Amino acid sequence: MEASRLKGITASTIRRMFEIVEKAKRDGKDIVSLTIGEPDFDTPQEILERAFKAMKMGYTHYTSNYGIPELRELIAEKYKVDPSWVMITNGASEALLNASLAFIEDGSKVVVPSPSFLSYFTYAKLCKAHIKEVKTHEDKFLLTAEKLNEAMEKDVSVVFVNYPNNPTGAVMEQKELNALTEVVEKAILISDEVYDSIFYDKKPGTLAGKENVVVVNSFSKSLSMTGWRIGYVIAEPNLLNSMLKIHQVNGVCAPAFAQKAVADVLSEKIYDKLVFKMVAEFRKKRDYVYSELSEFCISKPEGAFYLFYRTGEDCVSYAEKLLNYGVAVTPGKSFGSWNEEFVRISYATSMENLKKAVERIKAYHEDRRN
Repeated sequence: MEASRLKGITASTIRRMFEIVEKAKRDGKDIVSLTIGEPDFDTPQEILERAFKAMKMGYTHYTSNYGIPELRELIAEKYKVDPSWVMITNGASEALLNASLAFIEDGSKVVVPSPSFLSYFTYAKLCKAHIKEVKTHEDKFLLTAEKLNEAMEKDVSVVFVNYPNNPTGAVMEQKELNALTEVVEKAILISDEVYDSIFYDKKPGTLAGKENVVVVNSFSKSLSMTGWRIGYVIAEPNLLNSMLKIHQVNGVCAPAFAQKAVADVLSEKIYDKLVFKMVAEFRKKRDYVYSELSEFCISKPEGAFYLFYRTGEDCVSYAEKLLNYGVAVTPGKSFGSWNEEFVRISYATSMENLKKAVERIKAYHEDRRN
C-alpha cells in the first residue's frame, strides 16, 4: 500500500506529455515535441574523451561522499568559497531532495514563487509541509524582496528560488538576489541555479557563499550532460553536513569518471568555450520563437531555453487541442497557481522543428479566431 506521504503527489506532467508524444509517434503521427527541458546537443566530444581516459585510469569506484577533491576545489575557486562548502551529487535533483529532507520541517511552511519548477511542490509535499506560493506575474516573473517579505512567517522553514527560471526564462541579477537574502533570516533559502550558464542579455547573479543559503547547480544543462548525473551543492559546512546525512544513503557519490571528466574540462579552461557555442545557438532559437509568439508573452526570456506564454484558454485543453495540430507543449498548471492559461515550450530543439511548431501554433490560433 502506498505511503501516506505520497498523498496528493502525481507523476510529472512533463513526463506524462513525453509519454503521450512517444505513443503518438509510434502510431505514426507527426508531432513536434517542445516539452522536455534538455539541451538538443549531445555531450561534447571533449568530455567523452576525458571520461574514457578517466575510466582507463581507474575512476570506476566509489569516491568520497563529498566528491573528488579536484572537482570540489575547481568549483570552490569559481564561486570564491572554501572547498569545504562544496559537495558533488547525482545531479541537481538529488541535491534538491537532499536539501528538502534536511531542512523542511514536518508541518512547516515552504515558500515557492509561481511559476516555478514543478519538483519544488513535490519536495514540500513529501516533507509534509504547507506550500505558500508567491505570485510573480505582475513583476515579469521576478520574485521581489517586498513580495517575499509579505510571505515570510515564523513557521517558514525553506524558501525556493530558481533563476534563471524554469519555466519562464526570467533572470535575476546580483543586487536583486542579494535583496532576497536580507528578507530570509531564520529559514533556509535554496537557490536552484542550474541554468546560470545559459543566459543572453542579462547576467544572472549567484547566492553562493551566503549564510543560510544552499545553492544547487549541475553540469546537466551547461555541458549537455543530463544522463551523466553530475550536480553539486554549495553551502556553509554545517548545512552541508546536514545534507550529507541524506546524500550518503541516497546518492552515495556521483560517477567517478564523470566527476574527473568535468574536473579536466574546468582545469583546462575549455568549459566557457563549450558553453558559449551552445548558448549562441540557443540565442538564435530564443530570438526566433519570441519574435513569432511575443504577442502572447509577458516578458522576453533572458535565460534557460523556455518560453512561457498565455494561451487565452485552459492550458490543459489547449495542450490537448494543439496535439491535433502536431505540437506538444507543457500545461502551465504544472508550475504552480495562477498559470491556468499558460503553457511552457522548450526551444531546445532544431530550428527546423521550431519553425514547423510555430507555424502549427499560429494555425491553431488563427482557426480559433475564425
